[in-house]
Amino acid sequence: MHNFFDSQYYEIETGLASKNQIVFLKVETNNFLRCQLLLENTILTLKKIGEEAENLETINIANAYLEFNDHICMGRGVSIRQQNKELLIFGLTSQLKQILKLYGIQKDFASQYKVLKQIGSGSFGKVYKVKSAQNEQLYAVKMFEKQLLLDPRDKSAILKEIQILRLMDHPNVLSIKECYESDQCIFLVEDLFDKQMEISQENILKEEKAINLLLKLLNGLEYIHSKKIIHRDIKPNNILFRNFEDLVIADFGLADFYRPDGCYLFKKCGTRNYVAPEIIKSQYYDYKVDIYSLGVVFHQLLTAQFPHPWDNFKHSPDCQALLIGMLHSNPSERFSISEIRQNILVRRVYRRGQILDAMGSLSDIAKTNQNTPQVQTKPFQLYSV
Repeated sequence: MHNFFDSQYYEIETGLASKNQIVFLKVETNNFLRCQLLLENTILTLKKIGEEAENLETINIANAYLEFNDHICMGRGVSIRQQNKELLIFGLTSQLKQILKLYGIQKDFASQYKVLKQIGSGSFGKVYKVKSAQNEQLYAVKMFEKQLLLDPRDKSAILKEIQILRLMDHPNVLSIKECYESDQCIFLVEDLFDKQMEISQENILKEEKAINLLLKLLNGLEYIHSKKIIHRDIKPNNILFRNFEDLVIADFGLADFYRPDGCYLFKKCGTRNYVAPEIIKSQYYDYKVDIYSLGVVFHQLLTAQFPHPWDNFKHSPDCQALLIGMLHSNPSERFSISEIRQNILVRRVYRRGQILDAMGSLSDIAKTNQNTPQVQTKPFQLYSV
């Protein structure tokens, strides 16, 4: 089957910047040219060394095909192929290798990971727990089957999802480590969070505990929005856990970059009961659609039910005000993230969390001091002059 990522390079503001790295460009058999490597966003440039150094080669690493080959003398090496251009570079730092793995496409998934078991499924493929052959760490891999991507928009959606995931770098947002392609599948290697948020009568939370979860989700959502991205599918199935304290917002399959003109790949999308009213009505929308969806999740954490217009909230006045603000049908009246943070209950829980964190840090310091052998000193004495 054809290469999925051929000619699918892109240029985007990533914040990547690396200068003055010395590498070796292979120009002929056993002939290497010492040169300077610069990386800005996704553009890798090789220059001659010198004050007036001219550019030797330039290549876009976004969705370029990679093959890593180490050289006994030259060190870590990589072949980078983008369209009809191919560069063979040696002397990579470990940091540069990780960047290339994040933005490039590799072909040897089967030799790098061992599949352990299936842990999820979606429209175009499945999610598996895997073990790395390099360090034996556990990861999740999202696998897309190429034969199921019949609509060109489906291919565009996956390319956009990968592009967005590469920008994510926050403790409360899922990100990818690397991407692989075989003849049949696309593989996205992600950190392993193997528990989904479960909504049930048995899991109803007290206000303070629900606010603690809300604060972590707000941190993640604020980061996503700071990258000018709307998630558009915030729901319990897309909130993953390792434990109660360690959670991430996941699944960017419906996410898109915010556009003031409202021209999105999929304009009317989301999950029933979580989607904001303005999307249902085919009206203009912005980041506030994610606030509405998060409000539904917050309501479920407290009640295990979906909100209804006739709801008589049986919570504290401050919690009621928060729910009403997050679930307002008019986006201009709906709370922003900063307004949620200003809610009295949210501020109280946040301050209490800060105090507990500080007490925990002091407790850890005290335990460390208890385990440290005491140095014998002479008793302190006062001397008169």
